[in-house]
Amino acid sequence: MSVIRFLHTDSLRLGSPVVGLADSPDWLRKVAGSAVRTAVTNVIEAAIAGRCHLLLIAGRLTESSQDLDLAVTWLKGQTQVLKEHGIRLVLAGHPESDHAALRSLDAILVAPGRRLDVWSSGPERIECSVSQVTTAGRPGGLGIQVGMENGYRPQADLAYVAVPSLAPSHTCDTVDGVALAHDRLLQLSAGCPQSIGPMERGSFGCQLVEADLTRQTLTARSCATDVIRFAQELISCREGTAASQLGELLNERSRSLSSNGRRTTVVEWIIDGHLALSGATTETLNEFELLKDLRSRLHAGHSGAWPYRIRFSDSTTVDARRHPAIAAREFTAVVRERILKFSPHGRTGDSDSVGIPIGAGSEAAVGLDLLRRVA
Repeated sequence: MSVIRFLHTDSLRLGSPVVGLADSPDWLRKVAGSAVRTAVTNVIEAAIAGRCHLLLIAGRLTESSQDLDLAVTWLKGQTQVLKEHGIRLVLAGHPESDHAALRSLDAILVAPGRRLDVWSSGPERIECSVSQVTTAGRPGGLGIQVGMENGYRPQADLAYVAVPSLAPSHTCDTVDGVALAHDRLLQLSAGCPQSIGPMERGSFGCQLVEADLTRQTLTARSCATDVIRFAQELISCREGTAASQLGELLNERSRSLSSNGRRTTVVEWIIDGHLALSGATTETLNEFELLKDLRSRLHAGHSGAWPYRIRFSDSTTVDARRHPAIAAREFTAVVRERILKFSPHGRTGDSDSVGIPIGAGSEAAVGLDLLRRVA
């Protein structure tokens, strides 16, 4: 056998919840509750579909050591199918203090400072051994290690270096989405199978790696496994776009993100451009009202796109010269909202305080300046 295939993913983060969905519908919170485990099962299925010989997890199974035993118990049941397809599980990146708990997974354990050497011993048969990274690898074989010692090239004829990271590598050294080795060395981050919050945007998954021992080449292709994907999308409005059109623009773009039936994209929408007030009674520039309207239009079921936030960019402008009454109404609504928010009696209306609270924010000054310029 001259070709070795393996799937590389980084920290699984089993036991970590997906956050940032507090005001989402029940179906989305239910999906989020099992998203990390579902993504891990997607990794296992990808290894089987890719006819891999190894599944490399180059990071810790959990973020907290308290979750490790429970994660090992659950993963043991999920990885049984790997054995049925002749796929070996390789765990790297764990300190040796975790190895006692990990041994029940019947995996190849690669401690820090060690390297996994893989070679062919005949048709449809590969062999593996763990050695020190400072020793020379097997001639003509593949060396797999986590990180590089002091930045030096691994001592293997064909070398793959896994760099554990929460997010996958963003490399420009690709041809049709396939990363290629240089000087028989390929160094990549696979990222986690599933992101767990709005700050972790983009595709999450693993790397499908193929090593040709005869040609001494290494290639890798990313493979998405995430169930919920967080994204930030820009709505660019050309000059003169009516504010009343925002709802339709947001709805149309949201539906364009709903093509993948296996994944839900949770979106922060940013509106940028030069808007104009048309005088329509349904017009609003309130982010919360826009968000409420967009959510009422979307009936995504268990997939598609879900907006968790809408905001205007700092460079967005509104032409209100022809409709000063609308500008005054918007300003009044903002000030009233701030007074209610900072009132010691909340929204009950029992407060005797009159006027704009000092230190409540800059909306009053900005609004007065807006009224001055409109007048």
